[in-house]
Amino acid sequence: MQIQQLIYFMKIADLGSMNKAAEALLMTQPNLSRAIINLEAELNIKLFKRNNKGVVMTEDGKKLYQYSRTILNQMDLIKGMALREIVPVLSIASYPLISISRLLCEVYNNHKDGSLKIQLLERRLQRVIETVESGEAELGFLMYNDVQSKEIKYMLRYKHIELNYLGTDTWYVNVGPYSPLYNREEVEASELLSYPIVRMPDDYFSNLTFYLSIGGISLTEFKKVEYMSDNAAMINLLKYTDVFRFGPGISREDFAMHGIKTIPIKNCEVNIGVAWIRRKKEILSAAAREFVQMLELWVPKAIH
Repeated sequence: MQIQQLIYFMKIADLGSMNKAAEALLMTQPNLSRAIINLEAELNIKLFKRNNKGVVMTEDGKKLYQYSRTILNQMDLIKGMALREIVPVLSIASYPLISISRLLCEVYNNHKDGSLKIQLLERRLQRVIETVESGEAELGFLMYNDVQSKEIKYMLRYKHIELNYLGTDTWYVNVGPYSPLYNREEVEASELLSYPIVRMPDDYFSNLTFYLSIGGISLTEFKKVEYMSDNAAMINLLKYTDVFRFGPGISREDFAMHGIKTIPIKNCEVNIGVAWIRRKKEILSAAAREFVQMLELWVPKAIH
């Protein structure tokens, strides 16, 4: 079957006449009739029946008409791709972090003319790596602790992904105005055991973190846990309830804009590596290089 046969078929159906269709298609009626006979033979169905006004579709013909219209519409879309200017896409996979979306807003403001499309894919660490590996994202943004570091670097080497280190942060406590800890200058990890912690659902790397201790308190001791897979939901929970979360210092200014404080934890010796990743031996797009420059300017200033 050829697309041209479907075009002939639909023209006859639209005009209700073999003669009129042949004229519109600039071909002879015998050639048009032969094309339809061949199509009917190939499909083993009857497409038209004659009446005193011309031809009308059979029930099978009506079905084919619907299918043909869909196919030809799709063909028009495919042809249209060649006529449209292809707009580059900046696709970033990131651990859910409020600051990354803010940086992407800056990228957007630099391309208000519509010369760039932006895609942010928020994932846990394992999925960030997999998303970059598959090519779904050009860059990935990672934050990982001491316990996760060895496994992450092994996975990156295995998957031929390049790690670009930006700096070392540590964990703080994020709380909103409904938390009794809101006005504290510093907290001890043991005090946090009385309050629920909000965090992302676990993956392989977050499970490793259960062996980590903060200020002498193991993460396994925190029994009150609320799981949120959406960063916006997590922020609202912090703003309007007494929950807390462990978060990096680099986002303190972005959290402050939402009325959420970033409070130091006494004797917290957790090191958080901050880095971006890319597939090895691939040239970054101009937009990706622009975003990397933003990261390289922002992270060192934000870690303090």
